[in-house]
Amino acid sequence: MDYFISDMHFGHEDRVKWDARPFKDAAEMFSVMRERWNARVREDDDVWIVGDFTYYGETDDENIRHYALNLNGRKHLIYGNHDDRIKNSPALQHLFCECVYEKYIERDGRKFFLAHYPMVEWYRRPQGCVLIYGHIHGSCDDGYDFMAAHRKDEAFNAGCMINGYVPVTFEELALNNESFRQQYISDKEK
Repeated sequence: MDYFISDMHFGHEDRVKWDARPFKDAAEMFSVMRERWNARVREDDDVWIVGDFTYYGETDDENIRHYALNLNGRKHLIYGNHDDRIKNSPALQHLFCECVYEKYIERDGRKFFLAHYPMVEWYRRPQGCVLIYGHIHGSCDDGYDFMAAHRKDEAFNAGCMINGYVPVTFEELALNNESFRQQYISDKEK
């Protein structure tokens, strides 16, 4: 099974409050997310982490090892803007099946392009390839407005905060993105 998630920011105390995440602190966030993750993901599942596994300013190598080794599945990291510590450490990179800046995969007749940042165009988009991205978390800024208006059926936000803080299948990802978009439209109309 393939699962997708992004922007966990394990170890990042401020991210808990900035995103209004439902946790008292970063330790509780990891504990709850680990429990949910491991209840769903088996060791032979692939988890595509679309950036920002941790936060470079608040996590050391030992914490990164702890996070990675306590989560089930074959973890593939698509580098995000906060994954510098992993980018610069071959020892940490070995915790993942691969660490890349972007990735094209085909699964069950579907084409996916994985990149941390939302983008206007991507590899094989004209051939039906969908984009799975992160970075914007659950924010509704200009970037989200553009993606929701112009790429809603082609690009999907894997941010953990709109996906129940757990890796999700593509079908769940699409449903969660549509629910988030509908709530956003409803909130704007108020």
